[in-house]
Amino acid sequence: MAALLRIFLFFSMFTMIQANAYVKKAREAREYQQQIIEQRERELEQQEKQQQQQTKIDTYSVEINNKKKPEVIRVELTDHSEAQDLGKPSISDLYERDYMSSGVVGLVGVPVKVTYDENATPILTFYYDEDELRGIPERNLIILHETPDGTYEQVGQESLDEQGNSITVKIPEGGTYLMADRYQWYTCWGVDMSDYAYTVNPMDYKSDWERQGNTGSIMDLVDKQWVWDNAPEFHVSTPEQLAGVVYYNNALVDYSQGAQYVGLYLEADIDLAGYDWVPMGWSGANGNRYDGVVDGQGHTIKNMTINQPNESHVAFIGYSTGVAVNNINFENATIIGGGYTGIVGGEIYMSKQWENVNVSGTISHAWGEVGSIIGREAYLNFKNCTADVVYKDGNTERPIEYFSHRQEVLANTPATEDFTLTLEKDGSVTRTTLENEADYRNLMWHLDVDGVQILQRGAENETNYDPSAMFAQYKKYGDHCTMWLDAFTGETYTRVSNILEYK
Repeated sequence: MAALLRIFLFFSMFTMIQANAYVKKAREAREYQQQIIEQRERELEQQEKQQQQQTKIDTYSVEINNKKKPEVIRVELTDHSEAQDLGKPSISDLYERDYMSSGVVGLVGVPVKVTYDENATPILTFYYDEDELRGIPERNLIILHETPDGTYEQVGQESLDEQGNSITVKIPEGGTYLMADRYQWYTCWGVDMSDYAYTVNPMDYKSDWERQGNTGSIMDLVDKQWVWDNAPEFHVSTPEQLAGVVYYNNALVDYSQGAQYVGLYLEADIDLAGYDWVPMGWSGANGNRYDGVVDGQGHTIKNMTINQPNESHVAFIGYSTGVAVNNINFENATIIGGGYTGIVGGEIYMSKQWENVNVSGTISHAWGEVGSIIGREAYLNFKNCTADVVYKDGNTERPIEYFSHRQEVLANTPATEDFTLTLEKDGSVTRTTLENEADYRNLMWHLDVDGVQILQRGAENETNYDPSAMFAQYKKYGDHCTMWLDAFTGETYTRVSNILEYK
């Protein structure tokens, strides 16, 4: 019995020892788990703090890679307020997306749109590539800001770092900012900037046209010295000389300074076979139209090929606001273009009459306003002109029946005589009125001399107009003077009254 008791006590003690050990291990496990939990909580707290710090942006930088305007390479915002937090900042390139800022006189590089938290007090920095300034002295650089009324003014108190190629300024608000040449900017407003004047030979640098457009074979052909010696009136006999005129107009003429003149006279037939030709005169924020004279003197440009299917204003003269074209032939031209496409003109304004212009060839791919001679024009008279041009669309061909898109629209939009014009004894002209007159958009008096419009004047609030002073100088030479009313019908102006012969 005593032996059995000793065995029982032994196993009881052993079991108690095991239980105590289990309790100890359980306690240690709980303590270890608690340590793990506390460690994880500290890690989560640290991560939260880091995330909060990361949401505070005190410096924001954007690389600019605009091949058309490569002067500006980076733009940066830095907040120097107590909060040191720009919120959700953004810097976006506006070049060619915003017409007004892209056309600012003296623009250097791209304009940018800047946004940030309104409580921040940031410094704006433009970093630039000195090699792309094209001769503009660094000391001329300023920063302009678009004001609420849409004008631009210098921010002021800029800090220029010529060693670091940057210009910095504290800005008062978000909006549109750009870097500019103070000499060009202030001179255009009549401010004396002679202290900042400088001289640059533009032929030493790439022009906006060379940066922005397809120059085709032009730069391989051009003789810059010949261009310099002959501008602005050129007498050409070779493809090289003709390329020189394209280069001069597109790259060197500064149309931002007002009206310009370029003269082109052919002295021989010119064969452009094998060359990748491009339009002379282009549009855009700072584009160079072609204004002046093209006189073929009876000569012919043969085998001209322009291949720009993704561009507009595709023709020998791409864009113009005043050019006279006479006595010229285009033979076997091949034009592959986009909008506003023709063989001689793409988009032409303020030209009254082209005479003895004869064309043959093909136009393909183009959409929108297409004509055998001109894509888009406004009241241009074609005198003694001919065209033998087909439009190619895949495997199909059709003749282009009209010299311009406007002629096609007029042919398919019959004139009406809803209004009646009457010549009064005092030489003035009276028109009738209609109850639905408001339905006639942009009602206009149209004065015409021998097929050439000489005046278009608003008639919406005017029922009597005296054209005698306008017609007097033509009447004495026996010219045929007529007038009528026009109204805008969707794509162009069409006649909406009788034709009155002014005698």
